[in-house]
Amino acid sequence: EAEVLLEATPTNLRDAQPGLDIVRAALRNGTHAVLASKGPLVFAYHELAALSDLAGPPGAPALRFSGAVGGALPTINVGRRDLAGAVINRAELIVNGTTQVILELMAGGMSFDSALAAAQAQGIVEPDPALDVDGWDAANKLVIFANAVLGQPTHLADLRVSGISEVQEAELHAAWAAGGRISLVGLAERQPDGRYDLSVAPTLLPRDHPLARLGQGEMGAVFYTDIIGRTTVSSLEDGPLGSTQAMLRDVIEIITREK
Repeated sequence: EAEVLLEATPTNLRDAQPGLDIVRAALRNGTHAVLASKGPLVFAYHELAALSDLAGPPGAPALRFSGAVGGALPTINVGRRDLAGAVINRAELIVNGTTQVILELMAGGMSFDSALAAAQAQGIVEPDPALDVDGWDAANKLVIFANAVLGQPTHLADLRVSGISEVQEAELHAAWAAGGRISLVGLAERQPDGRYDLSVAPTLLPRDHPLARLGQGEMGAVFYTDIIGRTTVSSLEDGPLGSTQAMLRDVIEIITREK
């Protein structure tokens, strides 16, 4: 009998199937679940958390998904574990490497269509390119982050989302000339009432911003907190091994916890 489910089916934004039913069944059967797939977490985070050790009864199976938000980038782990006890006032996430590649190619003189085609030739674009270029992949990850790290019940409809298809080459050139860059950034900003305003949009990053230093294909996150100050993490991935390693670290955590 299996002890751990590894779920990495393609993201389905219509109903999160078949991944959602697979994860539900595993957790109800007492099987730990490690996810790289975003769909089940976007559609049913709190339901799955209640079936697991995240919000369920003592002895419930583990649910881990560090690879679902930026692959090897430890966005979830840093937010949940390393910043425990601090209040996150602001988080800036670059968690879609494809748009990083496209925008950098455009800054180098390519048109949007040519840059997209080049990224597709590299095999780094989602089967539906709109998930990347229209901002929905980053939005899915921000939804998971808001639920799992910020503790704010969040659905896709709660976000303002815009992609990179309307970014003009002149804007990119101007940003680079000034030493900065334009990147697709997921932003969570704490409001006076304690809730977070959530958005995904192309954003001008000045030269002294930590995320402006990221190279082509790199992803990163910056957390601004009340007591720890600013924390920055970044990751450069070449292919799917980053997400694979993230799933492995989740499995290792579960095994270590069981001992």
